[in-house]
Amino acid sequence: MQWFFIALGAPFLWAIVNIADNYLVTRFSNKERERSSGGLVLFSSLIGLIISFFIWIFVPNVFDIPILDKLLLLVAGVLTVIWIILYLFSLEIEETSAVVPWFLSVPVFGYILGYFFLGETLTLSQMVGSAIIFLGLILISFNFEPSKKGVQGKHVYYMIFACISIAISGVIFKYVTGGNSFWISSFWEYLGLGLSGLLIFLLIPHFREAFLHMNRTGGHTIFTVNVVSEFMSVTGNLLTNFALLLAPVAMVFLVSSFQPAIVLLLAVLGTKFFPHIVKENLTKQILIPKTIAIFIMIIGSVVLFL
Repeated sequence: MQWFFIALGAPFLWAIVNIADNYLVTRFSNKERERSSGGLVLFSSLIGLIISFFIWIFVPNVFDIPILDKLLLLVAGVLTVIWIILYLFSLEIEETSAVVPWFLSVPVFGYILGYFFLGETLTLSQMVGSAIIFLGLILISFNFEPSKKGVQGKHVYYMIFACISIAISGVIFKYVTGGNSFWISSFWEYLGLGLSGLLIFLLIPHFREAFLHMNRTGGHTIFTVNVVSEFMSVTGNLLTNFALLLAPVAMVFLVSSFQPAIVLLLAVLGTKFFPHIVKENLTKQILIPKTIAIFIMIIGSVVLFL
């Protein structure tokens, strides 16, 4: 069972990153202006440039790949910026525990894209698992508060397009990296992330103003949290890769699907003991349906990966 605890470390670290993202959005975005958290993506872009620089130093021949591969990986970096922005917008208007479960739909979109563009086939279990996951997403998108019953708003659309962007980026990365080094592909993807942020800073005044305001009010904190979050994300990826050496791929990916449940647990504990960091609606009308929806989605993941 050693592999289980190693694999479980990844979604635990990623869940902490989600809580940290929520903290940054809540503390530093402009509460009076919608979609003001987009400036945070520029900090991520800056880190992308730094990571690509270090890869360039330690990995030889990063430029020795076909031009088409370079362009595709740069596009993957652009898509990374897009999904991060949409994810941040979602955190502005919805609780973290209702946003993160949407990431379980990424494999579903990945299967669909792989079917159409990579010639991959869809098994019955993949189709059934995908349907169960979408059932859970429909449930978690529904507001059960007596005064606000109905499907919740913009974050649903934001996260659909965010997850599609992640899936497309993953398909591109898989397609290109099949013939290249992982680190060479990562260099170009991170470079695309960094250059996209630079273009956003130069061409979109709204994001530039938000970034400069955040830099004045908490630049050191934001940058530090982003660096730690990136380190945790990379560590989570490494733990997953190591667990893949010890256990079947399906079992490792299944453990990773526990992330929404871990986020919900951390959000509840944080609300109880650290309300200045995270606040979760703990009323029964909200918490019980959300828990059921996450449980349904994990069942969908079991069907999907087994």
